[in-house]
Formats: sequence, C-alpha cells, structure tokens
Amino acid sequence: MTEERVIRNRLALLPPIRRARLWRLYAESRATGLPDRFLDMWMDDGRSILGAKGTGLGTIAKAAIDMGLTRPFPSVREPRLVKALLARYPGYAAVRLYRDEERALLAADAVSPGAEVPVLRPFAERLKESPAIAPRLAMPRLPCPAALAPAALLFRDAADAEASDGDMVPPLQLASAHKALCELDVFSKAYGESLWHRSDRRLSLFFERRGPYLYPRVAAEAYEAFFRTALGAGVLVSPDPERPSLLPGDFDDGELALLAVALEGSGIAWKRES
Repeated sequence: MTEERVIRNRLALLPPIRRARLWRLYAESRATGLPDRFLDMWMDDGRSILGAKGTGLGTIAKAAIDMGLTRPFPSVREPRLVKALLARYPGYAAVRLYRDEERALLAADAVSPGAEVPVLRPFAERLKESPAIAPRLAMPRLPCPAALAPAALLFRDAADAEASDGDMVPPLQLASAHKALCELDVFSKAYGESLWHRSDRRLSLFFERRGPYLYPRVAAEAYEAFFRTALGAGVLVSPDPERPSLLPGDFDDGELALLAVALEGSGIAWKRES
C-alpha cells in the first residue's frame, strides 16, 4: 500500500467534518463513536499552521474570487511572493512557482533527476532532519491551505532555475500565499518555546519534542494503534509516521490530558528515545 493511500485511509477514519475553526475540527455527529471535536495536530502537514484559515486569509481569498482572479493570469502578486520567499530563505538565489506540488516535483526532477527535494517547514531549524546547508533544490512549506496556495521551488543556483520556467499561477493563489507568509511573521511572535513547553507535562512520555514538532516514541508497527488511540481521544495526529505532528497555536491542558490518559492506557510500548 502506497504512503499516500495509507495517509488517506487514516484520515478517512475521521467522521465527516462540518467545520474547521482555528486548530479544531468539528464533526457532523458522533455516529462513528468518536468525539465530535478534534484538536488538529496534523494541520495538513503544516499547511494550516496558522489555523483553519489564518487571520485575514479568508478575506484576501474572497476578494480575489470576487475580482475573478481564479484563473492563471500575469499578476503583480507574483514578484511580491517571490521577493517574500527569497527574503525568508536567503541561502537561495531564485524561486519558481507551480500550480501544485506534483508539478513542482516534476520540474525538480527535470533539473536534478532522482534527487530528493527536502521540504522546508516553518521553524525547520528545530527539526531532526534540518539540513546544515541549503540543498540545491528545496520546497518551502507555505503556511497556507493547499486549495489556496501554489507550490514553490527554491534554487540555490540561479543557473538551475533557468532550466524551469515555472507555471503561470492564478492570482488568487499568489495573494493567499503572500498573505499567509505575512501572517506567519506575526504569528511567530507568540508561537514559541513558552507555548510549546506547556505540552511537556502531558506528552513528554509519548513524544520527543523539537520546538513545536512532536515525534512519537512508538515503533512503526504500533503506529496504526497510536493514531487510532489519539483519534479516539479527540486529537488528530500525523497520519504518517515519517512526518511529525505539530503543536497548535492554542491548546488546553485538558485536551492534552485526555490524549495522555488514552495513550497511557493503550498498551502501546513507548520508546525512551526516538
């Protein structure tokens, strides 16, 4: 079974979601026997780190839709987004934008066949796999829902970027991604160690924490049980054992306590080191 299919099957265990607000998901009913509210510690692999729709992201997206900017057009928003990305990643010389990540990865393979393209996440310096130097190619994880965002490739060498023209991207995506990057700068002022440390009391037995990222202390064969136990406690963790879960911008001690009690009683063997 492919990795993406495993992720889909695990996410399909959620009941139908009627609303997402900030870092919580609200289900239609409890017909599945699961809770009707979930703390989101997956956030679509970090794309929704700002919450379900950020602060003003919905306003920006609605304005672009109202102006009919949903199709690929030349736009002054493209150089603004490129400039913002180069400022955030000073180790890179050029950016190319694509309509989605699949097209970005195809472009990367054309430039460097078979090369792995690392994903640069917000607060990536805290991650285990954070590279010491800028890789030749990288894909920044934009803090914006995938439905509203383009994909971007960062090129360490400008000559490599010349081999890829990128895509013409709908201005809706350009405006949304740029707004999300601006919001991330504001969000980062309150989203730091003083917040993340609050989780240690409940979760340190079950996760190794690196900044806001949580690596479960479980063997690969126990991950399915781990995921289902967390879901039953009202927490959506990463459906992929190779990708960490992520602390939300807001969480209650009670929510983490329910998760800790469920995990402690699950019978899962916990590793002392991840």
